[in-house]
Parts: sequence; structure tokens; C-alpha cells
Amino acid sequence: MSILDVIINFMFSFAATFGFSIFFNAPKKSLIPCGIVGGIGWSTYIVMCATNYFSVMFSIVVASAVISLFSEILARKLKYPAINFIIPGILPLVPGLGLYNTMYALVQKDYALSASTGTETLLKSAGIAIGILIITSFTKTYYIILRKMKMRKIQENIDN
Repeated sequence: MSILDVIINFMFSFAATFGFSIFFNAPKKSLIPCGIVGGIGWSTYIVMCATNYFSVMFSIVVASAVISLFSEILARKLKYPAINFIIPGILPLVPGLGLYNTMYALVQKDYALSASTGTETLLKSAGIAIGILIITSFTKTYYIILRKMKMRKIQENIDN
């Protein structure tokens, strides 16, 4: 995969994420950052899959973690909830073709293919959720610990 392929993938995922951000009524100030988050997440996934060192599942988990991390950072910088960046950002990763193929196989009464495709799609969706969950949990834990340390410091200053 060349750098041109990565740039093209970034541009199209940026456009898709930007469009979905408008559809979800994201604040105007956050539209471009939402597009960047989606572009970076999709580019991470594409590059990891193209190297053949990582499985598709691991690539999805890492890409969603990257999306979640950038969303948490932008949420603090732009003072918007992180969900404003996460939801549009993960849309390029959502396995829509897998869902379609699962339903198509069900309609065609090919139950073995439907079960196989459905399981793979479900695992990809779980990978997206796990990547977001890991970063969100670490971020919340970090800020809880930070708040407790500040409260302890304030209490020590009051006691002295």
C-alpha cells in the first residue's frame, strides 16, 4: 500500500465522517475535527490490515482505540462531549457489508454462510466496542485519580 492509497482512504473517510457529523447535528465548530478523527481511525485500520502482521480483529480494536483517544483529547480541547467525536468517527469502521451479507445469506437460505458471516460481523462490532471501552475507561480513571489527588492537596493545605 502506497502513501497515496493512505491519503485517498483518509480523504474519503474524512468526507464520510464529516457528512455523518452534519447528519447527527454536531456543532459546526466540531465538524472538521470529527472528520479528522474518522480519517485517522480508518487510515489506522487500513494500514494495519495492509501490513499483514495484524489480524482484522486486532486492527479494528486498535483503530477504535485511536478514535476514542483522539475523541477524548478533542473533547477536552474543544469542550464538547467525547461522544460527539466517537460516534461519527467509528462509522467508517462499522461492518455494514458484513451485516448485508449476513441478511442476504439468510434470505437465500444459506444458513451456514449466514452464521459464519454473522459471527464475523458480530466479532468486528465487539472489537469496536472494546477499543472504545478501553480508552474511555482509562481516561475516566485517570481523571478520577487526578481529582482525588487535587482534593488531597487542598485538604493538606487546609490542615496546615
